[in-house]
Amino acid sequence: MARLLGIDLGTTGVRAGVFDEQGSLQVEASEACASSTPVVGRAEADAEGWWTAVRGVCARLATRESLERVDAVAVTGQAPTAILVDGAGRPLRPAILWLDVRADAEARAVEATLGPGRAEELGGNRMHAYYLGPKLAWLRAHEPETLDRTALVLQSHAFVALRLTGEAGCDPSTAMLCSPLFDARAGRWSDEGARAVGIPVSALPRVVRAHDVLGAVTREAAAATGLREGTPVVAGGGDFAASALGAGVVDEGQACLMLGTAGNLLMPTDAPRFDSRLINSHHVGCDRRLGLGGTLCGAALEWFRRAFAPGVPWETLEAEAQAVEPAEGLVVLPYLQGERTPVWDERARGCFFGLDLAQSRGHLYRALLEGVALGFRHSMAVAEEHGVRFAEVVAANGAGRSPLLRQTLADALGVPVTWSSDGGGTLAGAAILAGLGVGVIESFRTSRAGAWRPRATVRHEPEPRAHARLRGVFARRLTLYDAVRGASAG
Repeated sequence: MARLLGIDLGTTGVRAGVFDEQGSLQVEASEACASSTPVVGRAEADAEGWWTAVRGVCARLATRESLERVDAVAVTGQAPTAILVDGAGRPLRPAILWLDVRADAEARAVEATLGPGRAEELGGNRMHAYYLGPKLAWLRAHEPETLDRTALVLQSHAFVALRLTGEAGCDPSTAMLCSPLFDARAGRWSDEGARAVGIPVSALPRVVRAHDVLGAVTREAAAATGLREGTPVVAGGGDFAASALGAGVVDEGQACLMLGTAGNLLMPTDAPRFDSRLINSHHVGCDRRLGLGGTLCGAALEWFRRAFAPGVPWETLEAEAQAVEPAEGLVVLPYLQGERTPVWDERARGCFFGLDLAQSRGHLYRALLEGVALGFRHSMAVAEEHGVRFAEVVAANGAGRSPLLRQTLADALGVPVTWSSDGGGTLAGAAILAGLGVGVIESFRTSRAGAWRPRATVRHEPEPRAHARLRGVFARRLTLYDAVRGASAG
């Protein structure tokens, strides 16, 4: 039976898993990777550390499953990242991560150069420090020598695929996050966008589909990973899109909640684009666009535990929050690194409003969960303005293990939320891409049939009274943000 290896480069670590062709996970391993936030608004990581971690997880997998049996590999990863490499594929500086919003002034400058609305015409996305273009414009302004020495600008998954194969590529799911560098209608890099940013188009890798075979594992990569020399490696794509594919979310009206360091509400659509208040991207494994609503999730919860409950198990925090009634009047803006959709305010800051002496740590943690959930509700409301109606949301990845968060999400969104402990998620999506690339899986639809479909599914129905209460909290949240926006803009 065929073996498919999925590798995922998250913001805080690398995971890998070997699946058989029927979707059964054979072995998996993970390794933490450090990132740094030396200054507010900045986030960087050592790309070489990702490659070291990939070698480490492969070594652990190989103790339980021979990687020489693997028939195809796919790498997915967080995006957009700016990894600048020289002609030998060596990083020239730390990678600038998607979380990094230092390029606020450059985003405005690029928009002025292109003209009002031109960035959206090109790629469907507004100009904001989140996207790759302004990050590169910042480097052009502050580190021009480094940019001049750059042979290629890569995304996280493309960097590891380059190490595996010696070939560079970028799929549409991550290329669309490189705004204004990608012409979404033409499906190619934009000379106009590249000029506005200040880089040559030749520094951008070729555009390929996420399930296209990019190359084969080289002799050097085989020695480093234990994979068989010549093993096909598909291009891979954004972790967010792979998460939706792994969860079986491919049709309009479906949605997937990717609950990792960041939270992404993933909404497939047949329309050319959604609304630039959302992130406009492309799905993987199928020819559909993907709308994203993005907010912090796991990072916000980790911050809370580090600040208010160091060393306390998650189960204890959950129990404390479950034991209390929601605090009346307590509203949380979880904008701990600015906010993406739909407010697009890199200067936004976190806020607990309505504190009083009767509240406990449990009240605060519960309110933070509600704040995260209502961030997704805000993005869903934008899609609903365009006529999209949601019947169900599938939760995937790490933070989805929390029953209280899942129920809070159902109550905030007003639709059932399902989660499976035995399937879905980014690694499964990466493995499906690998299988599509070599023909082991016929299509994205057959990948969700039979054993690939998650079996042990938990379903959370929205509780009417809780949903009504959270609608009121959501209205107060909008008023609160409008009131404090100027105060946090210093």
